[in-house]
Amino acid sequence: MSFAANIQQVAPVIAVANVKDAIDWYQRALGFKAGFINRDAADETGESWNYALLDNNSAQLHLAKIVSGDATLSSPCNCYLFVENIHALHEQLLAMQADVTPLQAMPWGNQECWLHDPYGNRLVLSAEE
Repeated sequence: MSFAANIQQVAPVIAVANVKDAIDWYQRALGFKAGFINRDAADETGESWNYALLDNNSAQLHLAKIVSGDATLSSPCNCYLFVENIHALHEQLLAMQADVTPLQAMPWGNQECWLHDPYGNRLVLSAEE
């Protein structure tokens, strides 16, 4: 099975200082609509908002709040790769002795794992359950 053949979509993770303000800007400027927002349910101010998924037709952006010392945003780039058959792909990466994390069930319903390319870019492999 070829790794590239499994990729269905790519979504960059954009680091922002304020997720709520960034959502507002992307909605007004480019017509994106907010999907999942990781936040305290009672918080309408945006203080606890630290991650959001935005959609515009088939395009998707992820917004992540910059947190000092957070390893998630320490690499040059974070990129989501939406794939088919993540379990087989994960096994293939393990067989190649790639430094890939275990598969995890995420709050938004996907299975995910990640690894870094040779240049330090963080690649998140994600599949709907």
